Amino acid sequence: MSASKGGASDDHARSGPSQTRKAIAGTSLARPELMETYREMTVPAGPTWVEEHLRRLQAKGIQPHFQLSSIPQLETMERLIRRGVYTGPLNLTWVGIGGGFDGPNPYNIMNFIQRVPDGACLTLETLMRSVLPVNAMAIAMGLHTRCGNEDTIWGRKGEKFTSVQQIQQLVRIAGELGREVATGKEAREIYRIGETYRDADETLAKLGFAPNRKPGQVGFTRHA
Repeated sequence: MSASKGGASDDHARSGPSQTRKAIAGTSLARPELMETYREMTVPAGPTWVEEHLRRLQAKGIQPHFQLSSIPQLETMERLIRRGVYTGPLNLTWVGIGGGFDGPNPYNIMNFIQRVPDGACLTLETLMRSVLPVNAMAIAMGLHTRCGNEDTIWGRKGEKFTSVQQIQQLVRIAGELGREVATGKEAREIYRIGETYRDADETLAKLGFAPNRKPGQVGFTRHA
């Protein structure tokens, strides 16, 4: 057995586990006015907005990728599929960054994974010092990863990492865990680029959601 130092410093207690004062030092988030702008940011993505954009994307043959903050948003996505608003492959990113989204907590991650249908393609995303441990979990579970300077600038404590270094690190970890890194061609196949489905029923079946039940029909609620 081995032991490691733990515990929350005052710095962590004030700023949260990922965006400590030391973590954001030297970045734009260290400027109070920009941190306040980031903290107050809203995204105009109500139901009408989402439905209209899905229609436009599908009309142009563009496959959307859905970044979801929580299980309620996943349930909204399922309703859009059941109503026939979206018919196609389901490529998802769970975004665990806190501030109105799920936080980078293993219980949140596992809960979300449990609710995602088997036919979907799931990536885990978080920020700052949570990026590496969450990506390591994703690799170990056969999910997909996201890294780069948009999410973090840190490697080891106090050591800055470029996007290329982060990719190299995940490739090494994937190799040690026996997870092969996809080629560009394989990635397109995994994401099912170019696939479309004719209606809600085919989409539900392809994704592994339970089909619409007929009157009086009972059965398993997870798989078609």
